[in-house]
Amino acid sequence: MFFYFNCTCAVVDKCKNPADNKCEQKCVSNETAVDLYVCSCFEDYTYVGTPNTGSCEPGDVCSVSECDAAHGICTNSSGTPVCRCKQGFELDTDEKNCTALDYCGTEQPCDSEYGNCTSIPETGGFMCSCAFGFDLQPDNSCKEINECLVEDEPCGEYEVCNNEVGGFNCTCMLGYEKEGSGSCKPIDYCSNKKCSDRQDCLNILYEARSECKCKPGHFTESTNCNQGDMIFPGNMILKKAFSYNIRKKRAVDETSKEEANDLNDKTSLEYRNTEEEVTTWVNKIYAQIISFKTSEVRSFSSDASGNVVVNFALIFLEDENEVVPINATNLEKIMTNYMQSRCTSDVCVLGSLVIVENSWAVTTPDACAGNSDFNVCPDDTICTEKEGTVGYVVCRCRTGYEAALDTLFLDTYEMCQDIDECQTAHNCTTANTECLNLPGSFTCVCAEGWVGTPADGGCTEKVDYWKKVTIGVSVGLATLCLIAIIVIVVLVVSGPTNNAGKEGIYIDTETNNTNNLTLTDYHLPRARLSGRNKQEMQEKNKSNTSDTNDLIRQPDNSQHYDNPAYQEEGNEYVYF
Repeated sequence: MFFYFNCTCAVVDKCKNPADNKCEQKCVSNETAVDLYVCSCFEDYTYVGTPNTGSCEPGDVCSVSECDAAHGICTNSSGTPVCRCKQGFELDTDEKNCTALDYCGTEQPCDSEYGNCTSIPETGGFMCSCAFGFDLQPDNSCKEINECLVEDEPCGEYEVCNNEVGGFNCTCMLGYEKEGSGSCKPIDYCSNKKCSDRQDCLNILYEARSECKCKPGHFTESTNCNQGDMIFPGNMILKKAFSYNIRKKRAVDETSKEEANDLNDKTSLEYRNTEEEVTTWVNKIYAQIISFKTSEVRSFSSDASGNVVVNFALIFLEDENEVVPINATNLEKIMTNYMQSRCTSDVCVLGSLVIVENSWAVTTPDACAGNSDFNVCPDDTICTEKEGTVGYVVCRCRTGYEAALDTLFLDTYEMCQDIDECQTAHNCTTANTECLNLPGSFTCVCAEGWVGTPADGGCTEKVDYWKKVTIGVSVGLATLCLIAIIVIVVLVVSGPTNNAGKEGIYIDTETNNTNNLTLTDYHLPRARLSGRNKQEMQEKNKSNTSDTNDLIRQPDNSQHYDNPAYQEEGNEYVYF
């Protein structure tokens, strides 16, 4: 048996049960849809995807938000813009603006004294830096930079660098001072020092003072400087360790810089210390010789190997009790014997001195040789070696000079002075000559205004040709002017030419009458009667003598001389 049923299916509304649909916001039943529904979104949202499996994306609500444009971020919360801040910033109470976080904080993470902390909120951190003159260390502390220890010398010549907190300054070395250009120059401490004639002033810059030292060839006895009568030059070679560099050097340490002066600068500490060491040991070598007084260093120089050559002198004073013959050979042997016990491996050691073995020598000086250290005589003196002495130099004045002091030891120019022969004796006695003093002599010259050579014919008066030309021109001009004046005067005072015998009408100025007079009777200037003839004039005179002035043209106070221009035909003349 079969049963038949008539069944119908109802459409299920999946939107009624959220579990039956996949919509996020809105579900709309639709019998024609695949799953009988479609999804949609609320206002300000946009549906994205398939009709029933898509999603709702927020609309552009943040485009009109007031969130911090630089450091803020806008989000859509159910269609409402919400502000938040980027890393390193926090939202203000107005929920719109962002404020940077201070990563340096109240506890300074950098050096508290010379450091500076800069907060970097974008990275969520900070950066430390140091003040000028300081270096940043790995632990963010600051260490002072010693500018005086940099490779390039920050100061100039003869200056000392002084490190300071955050910088440095340069000051002149001891014994130097600033000059106008700003550089340092040595101070002359000898300018106010007075030394005796047998002393030299030594400027000791490194001690900022000066001292008087006996001149070469002298030795100090009590407070006096006495000259030795036997002086022998010697030399020795110090090993390279004592060689000097011609260039200036500086010794650098952590706290200061000192100038390492060269051995050719007698005022330097290096020279003084080496000089003292050499003289101390040389004096020990000859200490047993009765007549030996002292030794002195004359100079330091450098050989081809860079070693230092020491030039010294041994000074003796003759003593009757002396038992050792004083000569160069014996003195060199004494030094050799002293050195032998102190020499090993080609060098001999005397204290801090390292001497090349057999490099020493003592010689007999040619004291007055031009390049001799013993010849201290100036150019205006004559060097002689005192009889019976060695290296004992006497400077005598040359011809034309005289000793300024009563002494035979003349070793400075001031001790010989020029003789002014023009004030003492000369032979410039010829007329118009004068005596001219010269260094060491004199000569005869012509007196002022005279020329020539007194020795060759005498002097003649100097001719000033320009002066003569000037005078001649002046006299000539004056003569021409005088002639011109004379001519003018003659023309003015000479009067008219002689016209005796000429006929004419004349006026008697006392009676105003016109008469037939001749120029023999009146030698007066004449005036022309313009357009008038003799007859007319006579008739007018007869009728009225007072009208004469109407017929005669007489300029005020004028004088008219004979002039051919007046002798025109048909014209007559009147003389007045």
